[in-house]
This record gives sequence, C-alpha cells and structure tokens, in this order.
Amino acid sequence: MADVFAGVRLLGPPVTDGEYIALSEHQMVHLHEYARIYAVPGLYEHVVQERLQCRSPGVAAAGFLRAAARLGLEPGSMTVLDVGAGTGLVGELVRRGGVAQVVGVDSLPAARVASLRDRPGVYADYVVGDFLRDDALREALRPYVFGGLVSAGAFGGKHATPQALENALAVLPPGAPVAFTIDERWMDESDPDGFGAAVERLVAAGGLAVMERTRFQHRVTTTGEPIFYQLVVGRTG
Repeated sequence: MADVFAGVRLLGPPVTDGEYIALSEHQMVHLHEYARIYAVPGLYEHVVQERLQCRSPGVAAAGFLRAAARLGLEPGSMTVLDVGAGTGLVGELVRRGGVAQVVGVDSLPAARVASLRDRPGVYADYVVGDFLRDDALREALRPYVFGGLVSAGAFGGKHATPQALENALAVLPPGAPVAFTIDERWMDESDPDGFGAAVERLVAAGGLAVMERTRFQHRVTTTGEPIFYQLVVGRTG
C-alpha cells in the first residue's frame, strides 16, 4: 500500500484553514475534505492512521470493550452504535473484540460508500444521518436495540455539538457502556457551550456515569506536532 501512495506528501505548516496533503504534483486536498479522500481506497488509512499516527480508533474501541467487561456484559450479545463511523475502523476493531453487531452512523454519504467498499460485512447497517437533525435518524435506528455506543473523534466543533452527543446517548438504555474521544480543546469545563460542561451536566443529571477520563495523543499534525484528545468511558444512567 505504501508504494501506491509513494507520491503523497504532507503539507505544512498548518495555516488558518487547516492542514493539507499533496496527492500528486498538481493535486492538493484539505486533510478534512473527507469526500475526496474517502473516494480513494486506502488513502485515509495511509495518511491519517499511518503517516499521522492516529490512535483514536484503537483508544475508543479498547475503552468501550473495557467498559463492557467492567459492567459484566457479554460483547457477543450486543448491538453497538458507532457514531461518526467513517471508513469503518472502529467498527472493525470492536467486532474483532467480540461485539456481535455494529450499526454505523455518519453524516457523509461518502463515508458509507467507502466503508461498504473497504470493509464489507463489518456493519449490520450503516445509516447516513446527523444527530443534530434527530428525527429522521431516530426513525432509521428504531429497528435496533442498542447495548452501547462508541465514537472516535466524531464529536466536536460545529458539525457535532454537545446536543448531538446528548441525542446519541438518548438512544441507549440505562446501564449501557459508552466510549468516545474528543479534542481536549473542546473539553474545557469553563466553556458553558463546550463538551466538558456538557459531560458534567450529564453526570449531574444522572444520564452518564464516567468510569474513565484520560488524555492521550490523538495524532500528530502534518508538521509533527502532537494533538491531544480525551477519552471518556462510562455508562448511561
């Protein structure tokens, strides 16, 4: 695979509108221009997982499996919701960990296409939807009885706000294991509109019990600087 992408270069330093990669001498793409990146089989994994050393999928999947074990739940009997499923890395990892069935959700149709192309059979279903536009997505998920939720880097910024997190958790029954990773910049509890404050509100209201909250290196930038995220592991209340 490395030979296929021998011409791919990381461009830096990051500027005001983010990081870029050069696909060829004449073609440049923004790192978060997912539809274009997903369209090339294996490109996302090569750039983000290999070159930028992204750890969030593995950290989130392992955190979820720890939570299930701590709660005495059998993964082989669970249907798990993977929010922001992308090309299916997290779904593949929790399936390897013994989870019986995973349902993916992503707001991008290109993510669904890439996942079904590159990881056929990982998901029992893959729904294109947005937890901020909740009604249609809830209807699509209605046939499933979810036993847990996992998410790697999907929440944050303006595209998946704390309300999206609360809406996603609302599809779970009480006592369900949860694991998600979020950029630590959005976990500042002094920001009333941030995820840190939202997590504290969920805990105070009894909607979430936090079992782990740890800082880890999510990946490096295109110029090698570390980006740190937080892993939140818990159970619904």
